[in-house]
Amino acid sequence: MNRKHHIRLAGATMLALALGGTAHAGNYLTLRLEANAARGDITLVNAERGNFTPHPQLPGDSRGTLQVTGRDRHGRTLFSREIRDPRLLHAESFNPVTGRIEQAQDIVLARQQFEIQLPDNAALANVQVSMHPATTNAGLHAAAIPLGSIGIGQIQQLLQRKPRQSAQASPVIGSELVVNNGPSSKRLDIVIMGDGYTSAEMGKWRSDAQKVVNGLMSDPLFAANARAFNIRRVDVVSAQSGIDDPPYNIYRNTALNATMACSGIDRLVCADSNLAYDAAAQVTTADGRDVILVVGNTTRYGGGGGYIATMTMHSAATELALHELGHTLFGLADEYDYGSCYGNSEPSAPNVTRQTQRGYIKWGSQIAGSTPLPTPVGRYALGTVGLFQGGNYCASGVYRPTENSKMRNLGYPWDAVNWGVATRIFNNYKDDGSQTPDPQPNPQPGDGSSTVSGSLSGSGTYADHPDPYKNVTTGGTIKATLKGPANADFELHLYRWNGSSWQIVAKSESPTSNESISYNASPGYYTVEVYSYGGSGNYTLTYSMPN
Repeated sequence: MNRKHHIRLAGATMLALALGGTAHAGNYLTLRLEANAARGDITLVNAERGNFTPHPQLPGDSRGTLQVTGRDRHGRTLFSREIRDPRLLHAESFNPVTGRIEQAQDIVLARQQFEIQLPDNAALANVQVSMHPATTNAGLHAAAIPLGSIGIGQIQQLLQRKPRQSAQASPVIGSELVVNNGPSSKRLDIVIMGDGYTSAEMGKWRSDAQKVVNGLMSDPLFAANARAFNIRRVDVVSAQSGIDDPPYNIYRNTALNATMACSGIDRLVCADSNLAYDAAAQVTTADGRDVILVVGNTTRYGGGGGYIATMTMHSAATELALHELGHTLFGLADEYDYGSCYGNSEPSAPNVTRQTQRGYIKWGSQIAGSTPLPTPVGRYALGTVGLFQGGNYCASGVYRPTENSKMRNLGYPWDAVNWGVATRIFNNYKDDGSQTPDPQPNPQPGDGSSTVSGSLSGSGTYADHPDPYKNVTTGGTIKATLKGPANADFELHLYRWNGSSWQIVAKSESPTSNESISYNASPGYYTVEVYSYGGSGNYTLTYSMPN
């Protein structure tokens, strides 16, 4: 059949890196931005340039998403990506004894700094940031709201600026790479820094920091992937010992302004993101602070997630930190059903779904044929993969992979699905080809393929997998199989970047939505596109690409 294909802009979505996508070393700009909720704008604070593997980003979700788009001087799109709105924080409070969620609430942060890493494209003229508001219960989205436009002149000015000497002494007195598995440009770098430790307590801080490191390294998932990351301890001196705790009328003068009971939530700990980034930047380059964890000098239980993670020295706080890193590093959703259930569209997170048909469930290939869908609770061994109702703050209509995991109740294992998601993230930071051992004692054989689910809203719409692309370095066979709705006509296209534009090199275009491609690929950049020639609906795509 002869088909009319949509035309792609040269270089469009070239590097819209998202959490869970494949990260490749290259030239990137690190922009530190400040989101001001009161003014409703985003401004540029700092800029750095380097060649490295970009760090994970929090993906957008139903509560709020920012669209970051780079354009050239003609207004053409060079790249585009979605990230979670840094002004919105999903605050969680778990019981330290039972590990169960007790309080969950969305709060608006008045002022929040965050870092994003974007392609260092020579044609870049400006970076535009807009907001996509939360999905309504009817599944509708309000129009995007522009928040700011950052010109290349502003970026260049900061890139060329020499470091300024501050009249005030820095609170950072040193740092140590306590877990060293390779150069920062090829590793995931976790930075831990204390707040509320005086100069006389630096010995205590170093001992506390080692306890935090030991806690992270004793987790089976992190222990199995230790080769993928570094951990740096940053020594920050505060004027007074301890951190703010307003319910007890305790206020301290500290370097990072950490406080308990942030926004009135008793166990939520917040720190000043501006001060935390400034402290980390004094002892790291842009590729050396993928994750920042602030440790408050108190034994009261608490912590928090978001762009700057926090914890205290309570004995159970490490479990809370691991749960928050599940969000920050791996893009995992909460699997509990407490809180506000948003919208009715398919969640973007890899560990929750609204699908109930095996072929459309994100982890469907990991569910045994004898396991019923949905899967009843209380009948299967811990860790059994199925389709358990409740998750992503919804008591019904949303499903999770296992009855219990670390993303539902603290103290439980990650589970096989979450472990697999985390492994794929960690593998981006292993330059020696090593793979993480599977946590299951009886693994099922696999062919190295990926299965994803998605939906198209109508004729002319499309989706890329992986988004934006994969760099095939050795050549080999690319395979893709599409299963789509019976009442629509979806096509399957394989694109290759030819140096100036995307070109279709293989396609499958039958009158149905069931398509397949097998293509002998030479080295290059490739992406598989699902395209709607007519109709709308959900689809499942299974594809494999050589390294």
